Amino acid sequence: RDFQYVLKMESQMKGMKGQFHQIEDNRKTLMSRHFQELKVKMRELLPLIPVLEQYKTDSKLILQFKEEVRNLSAVLTGIQEELGVFDYEELHQRVLNLEIRLHDCMKKLSC
Repeated sequence: RDFQYVLKMESQMKGMKGQFHQIEDNRKTLMSRHFQELKVKMRELLPLIPVLEQYKTDSKLILQFKEEVRNLSAVLTGIQEELGVFDYEELHQRVLNLEIRLHDCMKKLSC
C-alpha cells in the first residue's frame, strides 16, 4: 500500500513538474512577445520626442508672452489711471491756458 502511494505521488510529482515547465516556457514566450510589442510601440513613439520638445519650447514662449501681456496691462492701467485723473474739459482748459501763455510769450519776444 505504501508503495502504491509512493508511485501515485511520483506520478503526481512528474505531472506537476511538467506543468511547472510548461508554465515557465509560457512565461518566457509571453515575456518575449510582450518585449517585442514594447519595442514596436517605442519605435512608433520615437518620432513624438521632437514634437514634445517643440511643445515644451512653445509652452515656455507662451508663458513669457503671458507675463509680458500682464506687465503691459499693468502699464496701460497706470497710464489710464493717470489720464483718468483729468476729464476732457479740464484737459481742454489746460490746453487753452498753455496756448494763451505761448501767445503771451511770443508777444513778449515780438514774434
